[in-house]
Amino acid sequence: MERYNLLVTYHPNQSRLAEQELRRVVGDIGEQIEELEHACVDGVFCARVAGDPKELVYDLRASMQEEPDLLSHTYHWVPVERWVEADEDTMRRTAAELAEGIGENERWMMHLHKRHIDQHSEDLVLSLTDPIHVGKVSLTSPDKIIAVEIIGPMAGMSLLDREEIIDTNKIRQQAGLVTIH
Repeated sequence: MERYNLLVTYHPNQSRLAEQELRRVVGDIGEQIEELEHACVDGVFCARVAGDPKELVYDLRASMQEEPDLLSHTYHWVPVERWVEADEDTMRRTAAELAEGIGENERWMMHLHKRHIDQHSEDLVLSLTDPIHVGKVSLTSPDKIIAVEIIGPMAGMSLLDREEIIDTNKIRQQAGLVTIH
């Protein structure tokens, strides 16, 4: 998993359409997919893009501001900076390291998706955010997002600006469109 720098989620029954959409929009932005495969869990693509995945997502999000229905088969687009073992201590240390990029006056939140791990999401978020003592938590308008994507024994983690992550349904709702499922 360590070679992938972008995770994209989709409905498991829409795999072919989601892959076509992913390839189309990445190409339209002028980027190249070097490698793409299904994760070990349904509904997640692991991709390696040639350029900076944060810039790719930023550009795609900007395109969605003008065309909010641009994505209809993919849900979340999350750049990955680091892959670590999905044990709590390792993820806590990594979250604390990533948080060093949060300014004292910045607002932040944690975005966590877990797959094939038994721990409750709320408990895990509390544990991973406990060592972070900078900025101010804001669940509605963060400047920075600590993204944690757990897939079985590994976790992809990143510190992102709010424009460097996509939740398709949030963007669609803000534009007055129906959500996709």
